[in-house]
This record gives sequence, C-alpha cells and structure tokens, in this order.
Amino acid sequence: MLSNYLSNHPAQLLAISNAQLCPFTSVGHVKMLKKRVLELCWLNAKCNNLSRAFTAPKLDLLISLIESDENPAIVSQACIEIMANLPQNINITFINNVLNEPKLTVLAKLIISKVLLQQHSFNLIRLLDVTTLFFAYTAQSEHSEQALIAINQAILVTEESSNESMLTIFDELCKNELINSPLMSLFLLLLSADQVNKIGNHASNTLCIDDTLQVLLQSGFVKLVPLANASLLQLEQPKKIIALIKRTLGETLDLLVNFETQVQAYNDDEHALIDFQQQLKLNWPKYETQLSTQRLIAGKVLDEPLNAIQMSAMDSYSQALFNLYTYYRHVAAEKVSSGVQK
Repeated sequence: MLSNYLSNHPAQLLAISNAQLCPFTSVGHVKMLKKRVLELCWLNAKCNNLSRAFTAPKLDLLISLIESDENPAIVSQACIEIMANLPQNINITFINNVLNEPKLTVLAKLIISKVLLQQHSFNLIRLLDVTTLFFAYTAQSEHSEQALIAINQAILVTEESSNESMLTIFDELCKNELINSPLMSLFLLLLSADQVNKIGNHASNTLCIDDTLQVLLQSGFVKLVPLANASLLQLEQPKKIIALIKRTLGETLDLLVNFETQVQAYNDDEHALIDFQQQLKLNWPKYETQLSTQRLIAGKVLDEPLNAIQMSAMDSYSQALFNLYTYYRHVAAEKVSSGVQK
C-alpha cells in the first residue's frame, strides 16, 4: 500500500502534511482528508487487483525513496497513513527500526513528529519516551548528556522546583533549538504563573524579542496575548506569533479579530497584519475581564477533560500539546504520589 499512496496520491499526502501544521485547520478536517485518500488508495488497489493488505514499510524501500530525492514530508506522511491501519506493537517496532537506521534520520524525525499530530496520538505518547521526542524536534546532530538529563527533568517540574533547575532546563531547550517546540510548550505548561514570569524575565535578557514572545505564549496564559500583539509589527517572524496566539485562544480569537484577517495575516499579508493588530487591540478591553485570568490550549482550559467533538475542533498541533500535557501531568502526579520525586 505504501507504493500505492506514493505513486497515486503525493499531492493529497502533502496537503495532509501541511494541514496538520496549520493553526486554522481542525483535526476533524484532517480526518476527512485522510479518509478520502484512504478510500482512493483502496479503490485503486481493488480496480488494479493489487494487494490491499497493510504492512509496515520496508526499510530498504524507504532508503531507496529518500536516496532518490523523494520529498521526505510526503514519504513520512505515507508511512503515517499506513501506520494508522496497523496494530500498535507493529508500529512501535517499525518506529524503533527506523530510529536505528542512520540513513533514515531525517525520515525518523518526521515520522515521530507526525505521530504526535495524529487524532489518537495519546495512545502512542506513552510508548514514545521524552528522549525520542527530543531527537525528533532538535535540529542538533549531537547533544550532551546534560541536555538529555535536562529534557527528562523538564517533564517533572513542579511549583517546588528550584529556580536554578528550572532555568537550567530552559537554557538546554534553547541551546538545542527547541524554543518553539512541543517540548518547550510542555515544560512551560507544567510551570506556575510565577515560574513562567521568571522564565520570561530570563528569556528577555538572553533571547531576541521574537523568541521571548514565542516562549511566553507557549505558557498558555491569555494575559500575555496583548503584549505579543503590541510588538507584532516589529517582529521578524510575525507568522509564528499569530500561530501561537491562535493556538492559545482557539475559536475565541474570532471575538477579537475577523477570521479572514487572521488567515491573511498568518499568510504574510502586510495589510492584514496591521489590521490584525488593530482589531485585537480595539476588542481586547471588551473581553479582558473574561480572558485575562485564563490559561488555555486552543481555547480550552488545561485541566478540564474534553469530549471527542471538542478535541476534533482543535488544530492538530494544539491537540498534540493537550495530549502531551495531559499524559505527562499524570506521569508526574504518579511519581509524586509514589515518592519518586523529592
């Protein structure tokens, strides 16, 4: 089926890959795109008397595809679509095999990052340790033992964690080019408001304004949105800030900024960017009392359980963050209750 996907539907696979990263595309819409391409592949196999069995992709075929300059985003998405029809034990074996193949490093990173973006990623998160996630998202080819220690400590931070350990973790995330990443988001979401404030002060002294605002917005504190908006026109990459504002507020952003303006500003329209800033500034006072005390992912309160409809309305990246936060908060709570954490 892998060849079926790649030979007949590369454009659809790329569309799915891009949609999963778009803050304005819901999980429900991505699910529809996936269902459509699956039906097309199934129909093509049936009409051409091809095998309709799903099996884990062969490593030698993947190596051949990458070496022949096939788009890794498309190949990795095809692997994800195959994995969606396989049992978890086979998927984990496949992931481990890809991880252990040096010629597939780029592909392995993409596959793991895409696993997080799937609708039912919560079921696989517990099978992927945080070190594997670190490998998937860091741009560094080599990393120190100190970095690995810090990454594993990042998921165990509490309000009692010392400032020194907290800042060490943050600095290691930054050194490994994880400023805007699920791991940085997870770390910040586990911190208290006072701790995020300390991180923000530290970041403002060590990072550029773009990176500092990206850090602050990943904490989920809605009160920081006007601060980011005020600097929007001075930023080198305002698109990233708009995405983070959207991933904080979700559909609530529609109360502050016209939806079309949001999308156009995200797509680098200069006039829309100015309009976005002005609309948010004008409308914020109307909702400040309601919003400024909240901490959200995609407009949803962090610690409230969500039903399937609410999860489906999120964008794929926000759902991944919600699943990561929910799982690792549970892990930390278990370790505290068992006396593992001091």
